[in-house]
Amino acid sequence: MMREIEGYKIDYDFSSFRKIADLIYFEGPFLSHYVSNKGDDYLFYWVDRDDSDNRWIVLRVSLANLQKYIGKIITLRELIEHPNDGYLYAVDVNNGINYHNVKLVQPSALPTEYLPEADSYYAFEPIPADDAEEMMTYELTIPYKERNRFEELLHKIGFPVSALKKVVGHAAVF
Repeated sequence: MMREIEGYKIDYDFSSFRKIADLIYFEGPFLSHYVSNKGDDYLFYWVDRDDSDNRWIVLRVSLANLQKYIGKIITLRELIEHPNDGYLYAVDVNNGINYHNVKLVQPSALPTEYLPEADSYYAFEPIPADDAEEMMTYELTIPYKERNRFEELLHKIGFPVSALKKVVGHAAVF
Protein backbone atom coordinates (compact mmCIF):
# COMPACT_ATOMS: atom_id res chain seq x y z
CA MET A 1 0.00 0.00 0.00
CA MET A 2 1.35 3.40 -0.99
CA ARG A 3 1.54 6.37 1.33
CA GLU A 4 -1.35 8.81 1.33
CA ILE A 5 -0.42 12.26 0.01
CA GLU A 6 -2.33 15.43 0.80
CA GLY A 7 -3.13 17.41 -2.31
CA TYR A 8 -5.81 18.57 -4.70
CA LYS A 9 -7.09 15.88 -7.01
CA ILE A 10 -7.11 17.04 -10.62
CA ASP A 11 -7.76 15.57 -14.03
CA TYR A 12 -4.54 15.85 -16.02
CA ASP A 13 -3.25 13.52 -18.71
CA PHE A 14 0.51 13.13 -19.05
CA SER A 15 0.25 10.55 -21.84
CA SER A 16 1.11 13.08 -24.59
CA PHE A 17 4.46 13.90 -22.98
CA ARG A 18 7.52 12.70 -24.89
CA LYS A 19 10.34 10.97 -23.05
CA ILE A 20 13.72 12.52 -23.73
CA ALA A 21 15.96 10.46 -21.45
CA ASP A 22 16.19 8.39 -18.32
CA LEU A 23 18.51 10.37 -16.08
CA ILE A 24 18.71 7.69 -13.37
CA TYR A 25 18.10 4.06 -14.33
CA PHE A 26 18.59 0.86 -12.35
CA GLU A 27 16.44 -2.10 -13.42
CA GLY A 28 13.96 0.56 -14.48
CA PRO A 29 13.74 4.33 -14.60
CA PHE A 30 14.02 6.30 -11.35
CA LEU A 31 14.27 9.78 -12.81
CA SER A 32 13.23 10.65 -16.36
CA HIS A 33 13.18 13.81 -18.43
CA TYR A 34 10.04 14.45 -20.49
CA VAL A 35 8.85 17.29 -22.68
CA SER A 36 5.21 18.33 -22.91
CA ASN A 37 3.48 19.00 -26.22
CA LYS A 38 3.96 22.72 -25.38
CA GLY A 39 7.74 22.25 -25.09
CA ASP A 40 7.98 22.46 -21.29
CA ASP A 41 10.54 20.26 -19.54
CA TYR A 42 9.38 17.92 -16.78
CA LEU A 43 11.08 15.47 -14.44
CA PHE A 44 9.35 12.25 -13.41
CA TYR A 45 10.79 10.95 -10.13
CA TRP A 46 9.77 7.44 -9.04
CA VAL A 47 8.92 7.29 -5.32
CA ASP A 48 6.64 4.33 -4.53
CA ARG A 49 4.74 1.31 -5.83
CA ASP A 50 2.12 -1.25 -4.93
CA ASP A 51 0.75 -4.33 -6.72
CA SER A 52 -0.81 -2.36 -9.57
CA ASP A 53 0.75 1.12 -9.69
CA ASN A 54 3.97 3.06 -9.63
CA ARG A 55 3.91 6.52 -8.08
CA TRP A 56 5.83 9.36 -9.62
CA ILE A 57 6.45 12.88 -8.45
CA VAL A 58 6.31 15.12 -11.51
CA LEU A 59 7.64 18.66 -11.67
CA ARG A 60 8.03 21.23 -14.38
CA VAL A 61 11.64 22.35 -14.51
CA SER A 62 13.35 25.13 -16.41
CA LEU A 63 16.03 24.08 -18.85
CA ALA A 64 18.50 26.20 -16.87
CA ASN A 65 17.71 24.33 -13.63
CA LEU A 66 17.82 20.99 -15.41
CA GLN A 67 21.27 21.85 -16.71
CA LYS A 68 22.34 23.01 -13.24
CA TYR A 69 21.20 19.67 -11.84
CA ILE A 70 23.01 17.64 -14.51
CA GLY A 71 26.04 19.90 -14.02
CA LYS A 72 26.08 19.08 -10.28
CA ILE A 73 25.37 22.67 -9.24
CA ILE A 74 22.02 21.96 -7.56
CA THR A 75 20.54 18.78 -6.14
CA LEU A 76 17.45 16.82 -7.05
CA ARG A 77 16.13 17.58 -3.59
CA GLU A 78 16.46 21.33 -4.25
CA LEU A 79 14.52 20.93 -7.50
CA ILE A 80 11.74 19.06 -5.70
CA GLU A 81 11.60 21.35 -2.67
CA HIS A 82 11.55 24.51 -4.84
CA PRO A 83 9.70 23.62 -8.05
CA ASN A 84 9.24 26.22 -10.80
CA ASP A 85 5.49 26.36 -10.33
CA GLY A 86 5.53 26.17 -6.52
CA TYR A 87 3.80 22.78 -6.61
CA LEU A 88 4.38 19.22 -7.78
CA TYR A 89 2.18 16.51 -9.20
CA ALA A 90 1.81 13.12 -7.56
CA VAL A 91 0.80 10.66 -10.28
CA ASP A 92 0.01 6.96 -10.13
CA VAL A 93 0.72 4.99 -13.30
CA ASN A 94 -0.64 1.47 -13.70
CA ASN A 95 0.89 -1.39 -15.66
CA GLY A 96 -1.08 -0.33 -18.75
CA ILE A 97 0.60 3.11 -18.60
CA ASN A 98 -2.62 4.82 -17.55
CA TYR A 99 -2.10 7.99 -15.50
CA HIS A 100 -4.57 8.35 -12.65
CA ASN A 101 -4.96 9.64 -9.10
CA VAL A 102 -3.24 12.87 -10.15
CA LYS A 103 -2.85 15.41 -7.35
CA LEU A 104 -1.36 18.88 -7.09
CA VAL A 105 0.93 18.68 -4.07
CA GLN A 106 2.92 21.19 -2.07
CA PRO A 107 6.52 20.06 -1.60
CA SER A 108 6.07 20.31 2.17
CA ALA A 109 3.26 17.73 1.95
CA LEU A 110 5.53 15.00 0.58
CA PRO A 111 6.35 12.15 2.94
CA THR A 112 10.01 12.38 3.96
CA GLU A 113 10.56 8.93 2.42
CA TYR A 114 9.75 10.46 -0.97
CA LEU A 115 12.50 13.07 -0.76
CA PRO A 116 15.98 12.36 -2.12
CA GLU A 117 18.97 12.84 0.16
CA ALA A 118 20.17 16.39 0.81
CA ASP A 119 23.33 15.72 -1.24
CA SER A 120 21.46 14.26 -4.23
CA TYR A 121 23.76 15.72 -6.87
CA TYR A 122 23.58 14.09 -10.28
CA ALA A 123 26.08 11.24 -10.61
CA PHE A 124 24.91 9.29 -13.66
CA GLU A 125 24.85 9.43 -17.45
CA PRO A 126 21.56 10.14 -19.25
CA ILE A 127 20.16 7.32 -21.38
CA PRO A 128 18.38 8.93 -24.36
CA ALA A 129 14.98 7.56 -25.32
CA ASP A 130 15.16 5.64 -28.61
CA ASP A 131 13.17 8.24 -30.53
CA ALA A 132 14.37 11.38 -28.75
CA GLU A 133 18.06 11.68 -29.57
CA GLU A 134 17.42 14.58 -31.91
CA MET A 135 15.83 16.49 -29.02
CA MET A 136 18.77 16.22 -26.63
CA THR A 137 20.28 19.58 -25.81
CA TYR A 138 23.75 20.31 -24.60
CA GLU A 139 25.18 23.43 -23.05
CA LEU A 140 28.70 24.67 -23.20
CA THR A 141 29.49 27.77 -21.22
CA ILE A 142 32.54 29.74 -22.22
CA PRO A 143 33.34 32.90 -20.25
CA TYR A 144 33.15 35.86 -22.59
CA LYS A 145 36.76 36.85 -21.91
CA GLU A 146 37.89 33.32 -22.92
CA ARG A 147 36.12 33.17 -26.30
CA ASN A 148 39.28 33.83 -28.33
CA ARG A 149 41.14 31.01 -26.55
CA PHE A 150 38.16 28.72 -27.18
CA GLU A 151 38.18 29.56 -30.90
CA GLU A 152 41.94 28.85 -31.00
CA LEU A 153 41.33 25.46 -29.39
CA LEU A 154 38.64 24.65 -31.95
CA HIS A 155 41.04 25.56 -34.77
CA LYS A 156 43.73 23.30 -33.27
CA ILE A 157 41.43 20.27 -33.18
CA GLY A 158 40.17 21.01 -36.67
CA PHE A 159 36.61 22.06 -35.79
CA PRO A 160 35.24 24.67 -38.20
CA VAL A 161 34.39 27.68 -36.04
CA SER A 162 32.19 29.03 -38.84
CA ALA A 163 29.95 25.95 -38.48
CA LEU A 164 29.55 26.64 -34.76
CA LYS A 165 28.65 30.26 -35.44
CA LYS A 166 25.92 29.10 -37.87
CA VAL A 167 24.44 26.74 -35.26
CA VAL A 168 24.45 29.26 -32.42
CA GLY A 169 21.64 31.64 -33.20
CA HIS A 170 21.79 33.56 -29.94
CA ALA A 171 23.80 33.64 -26.77
CA ALA A 172 23.09 34.55 -23.20
CA VAL A 173 25.56 36.77 -21.40
CA PHE A 174 25.68 36.52 -17.61
